Parts: sequence; C-alpha cells; structure tokens
Amino acid sequence: MPLHKHNFKAALTYLDKFQFHGFRLGLERMISILNAFGNPEKNYPCLQVAGTNGKGSVSAIIASILHAAGYRTGLYTSPHLSSLRERFKIGNTMISEEELKEQIWRIRDFLERGYELSYFEFTTAIAMVWFAEQGTDLAIFETGLGGRLDATNIVTPLVSVITNISLEHQAFLGSSISEIAREKAGIIKKGVPVITGAGEQPALSVILDRCLELNAPVWELGLDFDVKEHGNSRIDYKGKFLKINGLDLALKGTHQATNAGLAIAACERLIEQGFRVTDTAVRNGCRSVYWPGRGELLRGSCGVLLDGAHNLGGLRSLKALLGRLDTIPGDKDRCFHTLLWACSDEGGDKDFVAMLRQIASLFGQIIITEPPGPRVPVTLERWRRSDIPRDVTLEQNWQKAMNKALSNCGNEDLLCVAGSLYLVGAVREELMEREFVCI
Repeated sequence: MPLHKHNFKAALTYLDKFQFHGFRLGLERMISILNAFGNPEKNYPCLQVAGTNGKGSVSAIIASILHAAGYRTGLYTSPHLSSLRERFKIGNTMISEEELKEQIWRIRDFLERGYELSYFEFTTAIAMVWFAEQGTDLAIFETGLGGRLDATNIVTPLVSVITNISLEHQAFLGSSISEIAREKAGIIKKGVPVITGAGEQPALSVILDRCLELNAPVWELGLDFDVKEHGNSRIDYKGKFLKINGLDLALKGTHQATNAGLAIAACERLIEQGFRVTDTAVRNGCRSVYWPGRGELLRGSCGVLLDGAHNLGGLRSLKALLGRLDTIPGDKDRCFHTLLWACSDEGGDKDFVAMLRQIASLFGQIIITEPPGPRVPVTLERWRRSDIPRDVTLEQNWQKAMNKALSNCGNEDLLCVAGSLYLVGAVREELMEREFVCI
C-alpha cells in the first residue's frame, strides 16, 4: 500500500477535491456505490430528517434521546463546523481519524474503477457504510439539500421528519414555497409515519397531499402533539404516549423548543414500533444534547453568540433569541455591541441584504467579511454594490474581521457571529484556542 494512504491529511485533501464539483442532485450515483458495498444502509433501521431550518437540531435531539435510552445510535449531519469527523457520530463519539481515513480510501478505490460521487454523496456513503460496520441499532440521517433527490433519500426510514419550509436554494429546489415543499416531501415513503412542523400554507398542504397519496400517517405539531416553552429553555411536551413537563433543553431559543417537540414526537413513533423510550430518556437526552454553533454562547474577553442562521427563517429565530438574551449585563434596551457577518450564495439567488436587515438594527456596529470554506461567498464587491448602511465595516479576511470585532468589544459587550455556518465554525475554533468557554 502506498505510503500516502496512511496519512489522514492526505485523505482529507483527496476528499476536498470533490467540493469543487458543486451540488449534484440525483440518486443514481448513490445507488451504484452502495450496491457495490452490498447495500449496508439496509442493515439497520433509520430516521430521515428534512426541512429548511432546524433539521440538524432535530436530528441531534433524537440521537441524544435514543442514546440516553440505551441504543447504539448513529448520527449523520452536515455541514461540519471545524472537523469533517463531526458529521459521523455513534452516541457522543465521532468517527476516529483512522476509521475516516480508511473509509475515504475504500471509496476512492471504487471511484478509480469508474464510479462517480459528489462531495456530499461521498460523505453520505461513508456514513452508511460505517454505521453498518459499527453495529448501529438505529441511525438518523439529516438531508443535505432538498429531499427528493438528496443523497440520503435512498433509505426507507421508520419515521420521516419535515421540520418547516421556507425559501432556500431556489436555484436548485424551486422558486416558490410549494415547489420547495414538494422537494422536501420527496422523503416521504409509502406507509412510513411522518412528523412535521410545517404548519403554514401552502407547504403543509403539499406535505399532507403527499402523505395521503402514499398512505403515510402524519402527525402535525400543534394538532397531534404540542410543546410549550416557558423561558430559560424549559419546555412541556404533550403527545400520544408521553406527557412530560419541565424538560430542561440544552439548546437555547423558542425555535429549539419546537425542534425538541418534533424530535420527541419522532421518538413516540418509534415507541409504536417497539422501541423503549422512557420519560427519563427524553429528559436526559434533552438535557445533554450538544449542537454547537447554533445559538451557542461563549464567554472570554467578551460575550459571544454563535448562530449558523443563513436564511430568512433562521434570521427570524436568531432575532427572537437576541430579544430574549439575559446573559449579557447592562441595559436590555440598548443595542448589542457588534455583529460579525458573512454569507455564502451557491445558487446566486440569496437575498443577503434582506437577511442582514432582519437584525442590523439590533447592533451598534456591523462588520461584514467573506466566509471561509468551499461555498461561493457573497464577496465584498457584491456588498459594496448593495444597499447597506454606510457605517458598516468591510473586511475581506475573516480572521482580521474577527480580531477587529473582538478588539472593539469590552467585557460587558456581546459579539454575535452569524450568516454562514462556515464563518461560525472557523470563528468558534479560533475562540476555543483563545480559551473562550461555553456558558
């Protein structure tokens, strides 16, 4: 075996080349590669989670509850914040560098024989193979883009979850809510129970019509199960089998209470199918769920709020969270100090100015930069051509922008980092190295 095959960084460098292939929707490549591996995705039951916002949080909460219930639970999510290993977990443990390296080289051997994969298809195949080899009791797959043609959609899950629908990735999924909802509803399988929080029309009608067509029983948030949030991340849940008051949720924000409700409802559907999920498991799972970079508060030389909000729906949730923050000392009526902001725009159709306007008035200072990572950034040149406030600071290098933001913030101030998960991940890693801590 060549020496370079023993090098983890070489494996990551090889895989990173696939980032430049862009989005490639369709299932034929996944079907082909998994057939070559003997269809490992059929060796364990799974859940599939789609939606515009919250699908990663819902997936993480489900996994945490099932882990607390004693199941060997696989979790596949994207994108990662700091390390590719974050995408592949069993319980609280990420895939090791050695295991990930070996999976990359194994799949490369097939690609050299003529198979083709995009970056996301490659990582999805890694997850599906690794979960089988690890003897997973159940796996949760977060969809990447859309649903119908997403690489994860080759599975037949025990439960399908669709969180909510709003405008996103219109160049790939459609120009209207109805079109995007049809793509998300593509994960619905014949007879497989569906959980949804898509309570607004016309998205809900599209989902319900698809469920009726496929005889898939559906539970709607607010109708078949409900969750109430009482502040300080304490929630009450009421469903078919479980009624639990005073749950402590580790994730902050009213939107996370909704995500927890969807996750618990999904677990109730598993209870129907013979899984043992107790009140205690739900409590412990909600209390211990870990999903960094989403409404996460850090403390160092100043307070820092990290949130991966990258579309209008996510910005509305972030705005609501900012409105309720009571962890930063001082006058609650004053503006928060600084916003560090960046956007990606892979499809060229993101209304990045409207996103910024959602929260710009909450901050005394705004610094715009370009995000690191493989996605097409909204460049400073595009920002300059846009209708943005005159006093906004533009800094192309994200590290310089971060340092400028930190130097302007005192101990009593809050720095909010948002707009791009790639920016949030890079800043988070840097702050952790500077001994900022989670609070």
